[in-house]
Amino acid sequence: MDQWFNIKFEDRETQALLLKNEVEIPSGEVTFSRLLAWIESKGIRHGIRNEVLSLVAETLDSFAFPAEIAKGKQPRDGEPAKLIPSFSNEKKLDTNENAKLDFKRLFTIPTAEFGEILARKQNATEGIAGISVFGKVLPAKKGKDLLVKNGENTVYNDSEQCVYASASGEVTFQNNRVNIYPVYRVDGDVSLKTGHIDFVGNVHISGDVPSGFKISAKGDVRVEGVVEAADITTDGNVVIGGGVLGQGKGTVRCGGDFTSLYISQGNVYARGNIMVAQTILHSHCEAESNVTCTSGKGNISGGTCIAGNGISANDIGNDTNSKTLLYIKTNDRMEKEIIQHEQKILELQKNLEKLNHLKIVLIQKNTDQQTINRIVNTISQSNHEIVELQKEIEKCKNSSQSSIQIKGTLHPNVEICIGKYKRKIQSPFSAAKVFIEEKEIVVHTL
Repeated sequence: MDQWFNIKFEDRETQALLLKNEVEIPSGEVTFSRLLAWIESKGIRHGIRNEVLSLVAETLDSFAFPAEIAKGKQPRDGEPAKLIPSFSNEKKLDTNENAKLDFKRLFTIPTAEFGEILARKQNATEGIAGISVFGKVLPAKKGKDLLVKNGENTVYNDSEQCVYASASGEVTFQNNRVNIYPVYRVDGDVSLKTGHIDFVGNVHISGDVPSGFKISAKGDVRVEGVVEAADITTDGNVVIGGGVLGQGKGTVRCGGDFTSLYISQGNVYARGNIMVAQTILHSHCEAESNVTCTSGKGNISGGTCIAGNGISANDIGNDTNSKTLLYIKTNDRMEKEIIQHEQKILELQKNLEKLNHLKIVLIQKNTDQQTINRIVNTISQSNHEIVELQKEIEKCKNSSQSSIQIKGTLHPNVEICIGKYKRKIQSPFSAAKVFIEEKEIVVHTL
């Protein structure tokens, strides 16, 4: 069998693929029993797919190799700890493209009173171990814990794992803390009467923000109307009940998530997610996490969308084939992380050589045992750190690839970049997923 077949292992040895060599196989030499015995002789014990082996033996001449002959199970790491809001008075209205939309009431404002429970900590979960085709257990990592910190006007009770309000005001949720900020309210449009707004807290505008105005805040910025070619900068989230009509000039920058009904010729930068209900049209959008446009019409057309993790939309591009650029940076970040981890390992290994040499010299000089023990402990800690860094490198290499999801149509003249790889879409695809496979951008129809 060795001269006729090879076995390729993938996904941390949880998948075994049978490859056929370019050698003629005499008739009748490959049977199910002989094939099974040969596979077991290679140490494969778990998840053998007998039905595939039978099919290979019966249709050897016409079978399309490679064949998945054994399937294990990838480990699933535990979910990280997180803060779960204990209330929700933020309600989305119907964003169906055929429904009548009230631009100025797309969102309500989350508020809290003194002493109210704002959030509860949900502990990290244990992972689920996997198993290779060799029967080897693949351990899973427990989810990462979350160190909850006291925010502005909030207190975290560790024994109850609850966040309490120490003042009344508007609530802003972040990754590891909850803040309650005072509110600067503008009833109506921003105008010459209000001027530019610079406030250490939340800003709530019930009307529009016309071109030329600037808003700067520490908390969340909420605009019930439309934002034109204005500049908004905040450490928190931005919620725009109407949409953005940037005219190619206005800029929105936020330290959290950005949410809006639509973006037209706008420039939006978010350290979290960019979530748009209807359309992103001829705009420049950058999110460190995800860009999502799947509610209602859910169309991204023209301009540039850049994401750290993934992009999803109902339709990308349009019938007139407007040039649209999508770029995902995740692979670049992973490569940088791997390089950083490898450099740290080299530094630790060099330091270990010095420590081991020092330990030998101290022992030869009959140095007191306490000093030697300190050196031994440092060596042990360094070795442990190297092992952990190696695990992180492996995790980066085996992490799931970022992707672009299209529920409807991916139109031609859409240029896709994932890391250093690039592909221009030449023909339409329906219900597709775009990702990296063997150093090439592929489009897989769902």
